[in-house]
Parts: sequence; C-alpha cells; structure tokens
Amino acid sequence: MHNLIRSSIIFFVIIICLSQFGSACTVFHASNDSFAFGGNNEDWNDSDTYIYFYPPTEDSYGKAIVGYSGSYKIQGGVNEKGLFWDGLAAPYLEVINSNGKPYFNGHIFDYILDTCKSCDEALVLLDQYNMKILENAQILIGDQYGDSFIIEGDVVHRKSDFFQVATNFYLSEHPNPPYPCWRYNTALDMFENKQASELSLDFCTAVLDAVHQEGSYPTQYSTIYDLKNGLIHLYHNHNYEKVKIFNLTVEFSLGYHAYEIPALFEQESHPPLVPIAPIGPINGKAGITYDYTTHAQDPDDDDIYYLFDWGDGTDSGWIGPYHSGEECRASHHWSRQNTYNIKVKARDINDFESDWSESLHITMPKNKSFNHFFFNIFNLHPLINLLFKTVINK
Repeated sequence: MHNLIRSSIIFFVIIICLSQFGSACTVFHASNDSFAFGGNNEDWNDSDTYIYFYPPTEDSYGKAIVGYSGSYKIQGGVNEKGLFWDGLAAPYLEVINSNGKPYFNGHIFDYILDTCKSCDEALVLLDQYNMKILENAQILIGDQYGDSFIIEGDVVHRKSDFFQVATNFYLSEHPNPPYPCWRYNTALDMFENKQASELSLDFCTAVLDAVHQEGSYPTQYSTIYDLKNGLIHLYHNHNYEKVKIFNLTVEFSLGYHAYEIPALFEQESHPPLVPIAPIGPINGKAGITYDYTTHAQDPDDDDIYYLFDWGDGTDSGWIGPYHSGEECRASHHWSRQNTYNIKVKARDINDFESDWSESLHITMPKNKSFNHFFFNIFNLHPLINLLFKTVINK
C-alpha cells in the first residue's frame, strides 16, 4: 500500500515538473455510432518509455498503461471495458471544493482502470475523494459509449459534441476563444470542420500529427485507443507512418508483460514472404469480371497490403491491410481477347515489399461465333462439306 501511495505522489510530482518546464501534451476523445477513439501525444524529454499489460483478475479489469520506467510509469492507459484516461500538466490552480474529503490511498486514476467501465462510474468514484492532487494537472477520461469529461479538480467539463480536446490550460479560465494554446486551436479546428459521421482512425492520426511537438520536449509516443474494439495503435517519436497495433485480448493472454516502446520500433523488420500465385479462373470471356485470391505470411506478423499485376498494363493498387496469412481477394475484367500473365506482390505496414509471385496464365479466347456459322453451313450442305474435306486432305 505504501508503494501505491508513493507511486501516486511521484506521478503528480512529475506532472508539476512538466508544468514548470512548459511541457506540451494533447489528449482527445471522439466518437460516433460506430467508433470511439481516445488519442494522446506524450510530449516530454525522457525517451525511456514503456507500455505495460496487466491481465484481468477477480478484483480488477485487464488494462494497459503507458508511460515511463520506474515508479512514475503511469501516465495514462486503457482497460478492457473501453475506458481510458490521460493526464496533462497545467498551471497551479487551487482546489477547494473537495476540502474535508479523504485522499485516495493509492493512484486513483490507475484504480479507475481497475474498477470502472464508464465515465459515470469514474465520476462517482472521484467525487468521494480530495482532488488537491490536481492543483497542477487535469485529466481527460473517455469511454466506449461516447462519453468523456475533463476534470480540473473543482471543475468537471462534460463532453457536449462528438469530440472533446484538452491541452495544457484550464477551460474554466479560458472558456471562450481565443484559446492560449496553438495545439488546442489546431485540433479544435480540425474536429469542427469534420462531421461525426466522417470520424476515422486516419483522421485521429492526422490530428495527433498536426499537433505533435519537436525540439527540446518532443512527442515521445502517441496512442490511439479503439475503445469499442479493444485495440491500441501506438506510434513512436512523432512518426505516424509506422504503427504497432496491440489487441488487448491477445496481450492479456500472455500474462503480465511490458514492452520498451523505442525497442518496438528499432527491431529489424523483414519483408513479407512471396505470396502464393493468384488463384482463380484460367479461362474466361473479355468483359466479364473474375475474382482472384492470394495470401502471404509476414515474419514479423505485420499486417500486409497486396498489389495484383493484371498483365494488361493495369494493376489493382495496394489493397489492405490484411492480417498476416489472411486471404486477400481482388477482382478484374479484361477488355480484349488475349492471353495474360497475372501476378501479385506483398508489402507490410513498414513498407517492406516481397518479390513477385509466380504468374498465373489466363486466356480470354477469341469469339468463335464466326467459325460456328461456317461449320453449320457445312453440316447443312453435304456437298460443300465433302468438297471442304477433299481440299483439307490434299
């Protein structure tokens, strides 16, 4: 229990230090009927970053936490019920409304991941305790049901649109524009110019990219939590071209474990194995669409894209991504009668490409209706047929 108290204290000491050094982080929650995403940029000068996985127990939900090594490792996280949180350093703001309430004996936001599955449950828990721990910080919490809130200490801001954004200032002190943070303004503008129905993983990634930090306090890692599907998309060192995707169910099955985030992205990547030759019809008619399938394995178990060369000067474009070993299906029609050689290659999410597969030879035969016409004449006129055979046999 003393270790829990010490962990909580150290976490908030780190938050205070971040505030004094002008650290910049960005957190958001966005949702519609199909998706619920939690996004975060962790901006700081310590590159010793980790992601930890804790399987569920009889007393707690399974969770993943991200942060650093040692006692101050907890900087945010998500649980198996689709609830996430992340913290932001902010200037000192006295907390008075919870005076007289007890302090939580441990790390209250980590405990929220252990025991809460919704924002409403998290708020009920927080209301029981003294929030002076947030006099130099604020926390954004969001769930898979589309709800989120920012807690400053005395003030709670509930989500009122399909998105909610927090950076390193208090909305209670700056409720209206102009807002004193370019990252907040940038993210806000991007969301306000988007319809809820257009929400996507790619858009959330673009938001984090637009507000990432470089220089003395760069973005060390970024996370996008797919709260409805139990997936974590992890990016390193403000590079949004490379991603590691974690499935919480799979990670929990491995027991407690942790990954050093830089090492995840420094590991040598290998190209996918050569895909099997396309499988599908080898004869057909021009103008008719036919389906072809293939699959390949990736040595690193990375997701894979596929490119079909149709042998007529066109290709499929990169299709995917597909899981390693998952079947890919593509369709094509040939406009001219001819013989074609089709082949396929694979590319993983790190842009490593395989060689081309073996070719499949397919034939779009010439139309035989003209020949059928003459054969029918021969059959109907025995004398013509006899003369034709005589000529052939000479």
